[in-house]
Amino acid sequence: MEAGSLLPNEWLMVVLYVLGVLVWGYRLRGRASKSLEDSFFAGRQVPGLVASFSTVATNLNANDFIGWAGAVYVFGVVMVHFPMHTSIVITILSLVLMKKLRASNAYTLGGWLGRRYNPSVGLTYSIVWLFVWMPFGLGLYIYAGSVVLHTLVGWNLYASIVILTIVAATYTMLGGFRAVLVTDVLQLFFMFFPLVILCGLIWHEVGGPLQLLKDLPTSHGNLWTSDSPWGAIEIVLVGHLIMAMSFWASDAQLVQRPIATRDSNSAAMSYIGAGFWYALLVPLLVIFPGLAAVKFFPNLDKPDFAMPMLLREFLPHGLYGVAIVGLLSGVFSSVDSTIHAFSTMFTTDIYRGLGGKAEGRRLLWISRVAGIGLTLVGIATAISYARSESGMFRYVASVIATIMPPIAAVTILGALSKRSSPRGAVAGLVGGYLVALVMLGMDLTGKLEGIAVDTSFFRCMVNFVVSAGLVFVVSCFDGHESDLIVSTRRDDEKTSWQVKSSAVLLAVVIGAMYSLIIWFFGRSV
Repeated sequence: MEAGSLLPNEWLMVVLYVLGVLVWGYRLRGRASKSLEDSFFAGRQVPGLVASFSTVATNLNANDFIGWAGAVYVFGVVMVHFPMHTSIVITILSLVLMKKLRASNAYTLGGWLGRRYNPSVGLTYSIVWLFVWMPFGLGLYIYAGSVVLHTLVGWNLYASIVILTIVAATYTMLGGFRAVLVTDVLQLFFMFFPLVILCGLIWHEVGGPLQLLKDLPTSHGNLWTSDSPWGAIEIVLVGHLIMAMSFWASDAQLVQRPIATRDSNSAAMSYIGAGFWYALLVPLLVIFPGLAAVKFFPNLDKPDFAMPMLLREFLPHGLYGVAIVGLLSGVFSSVDSTIHAFSTMFTTDIYRGLGGKAEGRRLLWISRVAGIGLTLVGIATAISYARSESGMFRYVASVIATIMPPIAAVTILGALSKRSSPRGAVAGLVGGYLVALVMLGMDLTGKLEGIAVDTSFFRCMVNFVVSAGLVFVVSCFDGHESDLIVSTRRDDEKTSWQVKSSAVLLAVVIGAMYSLIIWFFGRSV
């Protein structure tokens, strides 16, 4: 596809944004150099609302707007279940897990697991996240940004990968978590505003969503389809719900937001606030445009080009530049969050966990060297994605299904029950990962073809159930009670009325939206 063109004032907008985040990181360099608390968590004084914005920006980024819209382009309206599942999961975890994490004053989820069970459990999480998920995840974020610059501006794909990574890594390591937070909040404005305008323009062009659905191929217009590559609709619904639970309970950069808040109630609000965005806005800003791309561009070479094509064809000049800045800020938000979380985890969980003695500024320099190392690996993985013809969503789903369910099962059961024991956690991790690797091997050799073309959701479901079952069964024979969970319950302040009312309101919104979606898509098929 040919790239669009930017007007001089739009080029100025892009340049000023990039310079602005670098200057902001430079201005904060002194405060980020004082201590681990200040650099990694902004002094643990982040308001719940700001943490909520940052949580949304970290996860709802260019990777989602491009990769998720690309999946909608391929699979159709069945994808509308997924943001609703995310909202349901967020509501549960905000009360079950996030308050406990913040009350424990842990630095990372790996640190919390080490205290909750034993150091080997925490170290297992840190190793899996640092050396498996984060290199793959960072490469995906960088690749998404390079697609934006390549398809919408015309930059060389590989040059875009390098430039984006260097900018994000520079201001992150200069400014610490405060620089990350500000970029996250800016993203919400720059990305949200032009995409709302885009949806309005598409709405007008297609004659409304009902007409769009009538124009879709049969394979794309069924909310309860069994034609997706993930298998029967029951597997899709249950499997994705568990996948969302696994991701939001264990992703290091997302969990870092509630850990950095002022108190446990603010930690809960950081997730609850994000739930409203997924329930209300993702169907509008991602699902609807992805379906429109099926009508307007039925023969794209890559599904990941669906959203860039819509932006290029529908947005007028002025807003075109704002959208590019928004998508770039989304990339920066995810890249900086990954680099920052990696630096934090490497320093606190690996270096200190293995007996490292450095303190103060020397410890911060060690974290920055670790961040630079991840940056170089991220560039390499992004280049490998650029050479692939498949869309981002299915690749990410497969990786999540393999590595996250055992950790999520151990984490959630550890937060729910003081009787979940260290031996149970080890059994859940070992057994879960053995099953995950066996099933991945069966999938790669075609032995699961009778279940689905893409078995990510099925594998995720089985991996989680096996891991949780092993934790529960082994713990039943141990008679163990966790001192950390007992002390956390005692020290954690009472759930505030704001948290309770917000959780109830979010549940009502999810129920209303899901009912509306089922009614609307049901009558249009």
